[in-house]
Amino acid sequence: MRKFLRRIVIFSSIIIVILALGEVIVRSLPTSYSYKNNWIVENGSKVRTLVLGSSHTYYGLRPELLGDSTFNLANISQTPEYDLALLSHYLPSMPNVKRVIIPISYFTYRDPMLEKGDEWMLAVRYKIHMGLPMHSDISIYNLEISDFDAYKGKLKNMIVKGRGNICDSLGFGLGFDLASRDPRWKDIGRQRAEKHTLSTPGRYDEVRETQDSLMMLARRHGLEIIFITTPASEAYIEALDRMQLAEMKKGIEELVRDHDVAYYDFMSDPRFSDSDFYDPDHLSDVGAAKFSKLLSDTISKKN
Repeated sequence: MRKFLRRIVIFSSIIIVILALGEVIVRSLPTSYSYKNNWIVENGSKVRTLVLGSSHTYYGLRPELLGDSTFNLANISQTPEYDLALLSHYLPSMPNVKRVIIPISYFTYRDPMLEKGDEWMLAVRYKIHMGLPMHSDISIYNLEISDFDAYKGKLKNMIVKGRGNICDSLGFGLGFDLASRDPRWKDIGRQRAEKHTLSTPGRYDEVRETQDSLMMLARRHGLEIIFITTPASEAYIEALDRMQLAEMKKGIEELVRDHDVAYYDFMSDPRFSDSDFYDPDHLSDVGAAKFSKLLSDTISKKN
């Protein structure tokens, strides 16, 4: 019996050592999150315009074409709570920031908080690689292995020298190249819209409260906030639920009314065609360049 128990202890110890070693290795590997954190810590004083939001701006706005020393701090599936947390966390490192661009998408007022949705594991990246104090150090959000798919992917990329979720030098998301677009991309327009449509009302009041808090933070620091809705393809727009779309518009109207902020709606902009999209609701690298120039011109004319 003792021999059996000794073997269990030895085997368990080996597993613990392997897991601990894997955790240390994976935490040391670079990600777009750690890159953005390090860049702002080192270069934050250069930033005058900051881009926040989800994949719609991560892949949709190219900082070098927006001008005015822009940095893209958007991330995949980033919710309004994380926009607020990131802005608050990094403001001390960005003493010269004057403008913040934030998207409002079809799913903004209905998607659950990150930790309560299917992509809860993404919160790990904000805790470990950006140091956001939203979770305790003693929690699953401070373990790389909690985001197991990413954990495996990072180890695989380290071995085979693959490319993970990376961004360019100013935070713009890479990988949505028009040249690599799936030729059947329009066929999933309805599927994408249905994925972003929730059958029951979401958390409208929570999101509006978060947006109001962000506006108050911006006001205290003299920041100009610009809300935008990024372009989407006709295949995506045609499949949107009218009630959810009306809720989105209601939220925008309240923001503009209560805070006197600028809002630019490009969702159905006729200047964008199929050749500008990577998939039904994301711009390609070519479309992002076009949109960034257009938004820059729009803001310049407004000011």
